[in-house]
Amino acid sequence: LWGAGHTVSIVVVGILVLVFRVTIPVPVTKWLEFGVALMIVSLGVLAMMRILRRRSDVHLHRHSHDGESHVHIHFHERGTEHAHSVLAPTHSHSISRVGFKPLFVGAMHGLAGSAALTLLVLTQIQSVWLALLYLALFGIGSTAGMMLMSGLIGLPFTFSDRRLTKINYGLQTVAATLSIVFGLWYAFQAMSDTL
Repeated sequence: LWGAGHTVSIVVVGILVLVFRVTIPVPVTKWLEFGVALMIVSLGVLAMMRILRRRSDVHLHRHSHDGESHVHIHFHERGTEHAHSVLAPTHSHSISRVGFKPLFVGAMHGLAGSAALTLLVLTQIQSVWLALLYLALFGIGSTAGMMLMSGLIGLPFTFSDRRLTKINYGLQTVAATLSIVFGLWYAFQAMSDTL
């Protein structure tokens, strides 16, 4: 689905560029890259929240002080964990299991990367049909590459999920942290050129 979103956005932008013979201005590409950077940070934050929710030594507490009710994260030292009530969600996230998130992430990534591709298509390919074939082949190839890399990157997470819980939490925490750090760096890079 990530590859499909990436391919659809590239094909749509590619068709617009071919039909209207326009290029994407550099400031627009920088803002799209900034949007991708924010998305990467958001994915890292969501992953970190998911990690914290699954741990038995970290959970949310709701209580009141001086008539003000609030929620905070509560940590336990090893051996002092206690039963806690999980705050009931007010809505369902079942739609996210269908795969709209990877589709959206792929589409955003395709939009940010489509400027270089469309410029290449405009300058190198004169035939519209040949350009469309190029876009389709590029989409199929990038989707296959993304599937392969996602599968390889996911192997350590899959193998450590059931038996090596601490290692799995560590891997997820490192991945979430790297996502946040990389996203912030990428946002800085995208905006430093425009300022």
